[in-house]
Amino acid sequence: MAEQSEIDELFRQTLHGDYEDEEEEGGPWEAISKLQAIGSREVLEKAIVWARDRRPARRQRGIDILAQLGRSEEHPQTAFADEIYPVVTAVLADEQDLEVIDSCLVALGHLANPAAIPLILHYRRHNDPDVRFAAAFGLSSFANHPDAIAPLIELTRDADPDIRDWATFGLGVQGNADSPEIRKALLDRLDDGNPDTREEAVAGLGKRHELRVLPDLIELLQQDEVSYGVVEAACHLLEMEQVREDWTAEEYIQALTQRYSAELDRYS
Repeated sequence: MAEQSEIDELFRQTLHGDYEDEEEEGGPWEAISKLQAIGSREVLEKAIVWARDRRPARRQRGIDILAQLGRSEEHPQTAFADEIYPVVTAVLADEQDLEVIDSCLVALGHLANPAAIPLILHYRRHNDPDVRFAAAFGLSSFANHPDAIAPLIELTRDADPDIRDWATFGLGVQGNADSPEIRKALLDRLDDGNPDTREEAVAGLGKRHELRVLPDLIELLQQDEVSYGVVEAACHLLEMEQVREDWTAEEYIQALTQRYSAELDRYS
């Protein structure tokens, strides 16, 4: 168990370094991650105190720590979630600092309480793109919930490419819901100027066995670098249970072409 002095030092470290650089050695996010890994009630209580601090930086770090407290591959749910959720919503209710709002919206996504959906929706049209991105992130955690689907579709058309990308990922890849509206939203993103957004759309359409994606899927399989999501889309359309590590992209193209020659003629 971590000593209180170690916990206190890690809390101090969260305030030093480049907050935007999540990979910085000895930076804020390294300390945040270590505190989350400790995941003890001592960390919980101190993070709650910080989340209620008058100083925005401390409020933000407190919320960041709480968002994924105690989470790991073995324990994918945030520890003390029932205690943390009302803390985050109370901070968000009166918050004016945009960076703290960002962290609250992201935290609500991690906490995965559907009661947060109306709170997140309030920010989906905010004039600050970082806030809208955080809203897209938060809503993506509820991509199968009927109240989140239409707002995510709306965010796939956002002016900001990063927001479109994340909303498309949430709607198409994280979510399993299917409807003509969802498919249209994903099909619309096949012409997106952001390559990442286009790849997320292909992955989402492949997951839904939407054959209109075939020309774009084959085009992406012909690129020098092929993403895992694109390969997964091919596997879905070929009804393969898992990715074939021994297959090249060309072999996927050949299999798709053989199986769907008529559909390729129709949609090309």
